[in-house]
Amino acid sequence: MKNTNSGKLGLEVINEVPWGTHLCFFYDSINDYFDILKPYIKAGLENNEFCSWIIPKDLETEKAFEILQTAIPNLDCYQRKRQIEILQYSECYLNKGRFDGDAVITNWGNKLDKALSAGFDGLRVEGDLSWVGTNRWRPIKDYESKIDNVIFNKKILVVCSYPLKKIGASEIIDVMGNHQFTLIRRNEKWIYAKSFVGMMDKLLEIQNHIRRENIELIKQDTLKTTFFHISSHELKTPLTSIKGYTQMLIKEQFGAINEQQKKVLEVLKRNTDHLNHLINNCLSLVQLQAGTMKFMVEKIPIKSLIENTMDIMYPLADSKKIRMNVQLADGLPSLSIDVDKIKQVLINIIGNAIKFSPEGVSININVKKKNEYILFEIQDFGLGIPKNEHEKIFDMFFRSESIRNKNIKGTGLGLPISKAIIDAHGGRIWVDSKIDKGSKFSFTLPIKPKKALKINFIKSLPKKSNF
Repeated sequence: MKNTNSGKLGLEVINEVPWGTHLCFFYDSINDYFDILKPYIKAGLENNEFCSWIIPKDLETEKAFEILQTAIPNLDCYQRKRQIEILQYSECYLNKGRFDGDAVITNWGNKLDKALSAGFDGLRVEGDLSWVGTNRWRPIKDYESKIDNVIFNKKILVVCSYPLKKIGASEIIDVMGNHQFTLIRRNEKWIYAKSFVGMMDKLLEIQNHIRRENIELIKQDTLKTTFFHISSHELKTPLTSIKGYTQMLIKEQFGAINEQQKKVLEVLKRNTDHLNHLINNCLSLVQLQAGTMKFMVEKIPIKSLIENTMDIMYPLADSKKIRMNVQLADGLPSLSIDVDKIKQVLINIIGNAIKFSPEGVSININVKKKNEYILFEIQDFGLGIPKNEHEKIFDMFFRSESIRNKNIKGTGLGLPISKAIIDAHGGRIWVDSKIDKGSKFSFTLPIKPKKALKINFIKSLPKKSNF
């Protein structure tokens, strides 16, 4: 019969197992690894067992000792008693660079005999297999399959650890099949199964739980999208009315107004334009996430596109005494585009240029033909963007360190949305910028339009942006 004497693992998920048990666990990070390793070794030392620890390939011995000492303050005492050894994988598993499973197993038997002769109550092993490559997998698999029979009915506990980043699905199945217990991490907690079948049942249980959670999330996301569409419509309707009447008042269509009243109305108009801009960006975000953004393509002269945009931007620039210099090359053709969405791109970029520029400077807007494209350039002389962030600013919710330090607010939507719109039109957008020297945002639109404009479906929003 199997030895009924048990060894305390010291793990919260599974505290006690029979001697002769062979376990494994998978880990994503070094922190996950030490979640198991620290209490496992600590329990072994406290139980008067000899502990043999073969550390991960990329972990230095001194660093391993230092990390373990955080859980076992008197670790140096155990080391002086020669109750623990910390080995590199080459010291345990390899002989002149060659792996010999039978020799390794014989070595474990010898270590157990020496440990018992020295007065220790058993042998506790933790071996990390991060050093194993595909060329060594078959010998390791055969070695692991023999260990159960070798340690059967002996005072030895063996835990093997595998980094998930270095093994595939077939290797995971091999590992689970060669161990009596398998530990995995789920929702920041460790769980275990007693066998391969048990582990598959556990994985199926997790899969079903995730499926139920996903169905609920889809329902909530659909409700959120519907609510936002309705809310946006309800907000834009009165906002359009407010903007229209404000413009009529400024033009004195209802009677004369004095200069102070005109300034107040101009502030009101700027704020309604800003609010309308925010609503458009938020609505675009929902459409990008859902993959439902639609395009209404029409042909428009570039001069009309720029004039319509500048009618919105001039008041904002005037509020900071910023000069807007617009230069259009001669002979520019008309473009077949979604006018409102390209106008949204221009407003996003020019609005950023105004926001991040000091008062009294200039912003240059140049449009010219370049090969089969129309090139738009918006040059400001404001804060500038570090070179290492030139690509990141087009990621959703990326927030520049230089902007955070100046406490300048933003929605984090303008540039990522602009990039999605330009990409859908078959163009490209980029930036050239230096800190404290300003930024030049450029984008192209093809003269010959794409046959069908389609936005890329955005599944996640990974980063935070200032723009």
